[in-house]
Parts: sequence; C-alpha cells; structure tokens
Amino acid sequence: MSNGLPPIERWWPPLDVTFKHEILADLAAPLSPAAREAVYLLSGTTPPAAEGPVRLTASEQSYIRTQVEAVD
Repeated sequence: MSNGLPPIERWWPPLDVTFKHEILADLAAPLSPAAREAVYLLSGTTPPAAEGPVRLTASEQSYIRTQVEAVD
C-alpha cells in the first residue's frame, strides 16, 4: 500500500538526524508535518494535495531497520 511518500532510498540516508530519531522512536507512528516536509525537500518532489497522517509502509520500516547505524 502506497503512502504517497517518495522512494525511501532517496530521502532516508540524507535525512537530518533529528528526524531520524523522531521516526526511529516509533516506526508505526505518523510522520510529523516537519519530518514529512523534510522528506519532500530532500527528494525534490511536491507533496500530494491530500493532507492527513502519513505512516511508513512495512517495506519502508524494514528498509530503515536495515539502515540503522549509530546516530548522534
């Protein structure tokens, strides 16, 4: 199921550590508006017109689990 986010490979690696901590605290929680904005800025895409909670898909959560490294 798509959540409207750009491909995670484009935005997770360069995402600011503050947002990484926020997302890692609860992978199933909706992304904050600030984190969602950062995702679209990093990927150079425009967010969809529909607003509302955006959650990571199961495959995005799996990707993040495989990419976790120590963050400051």
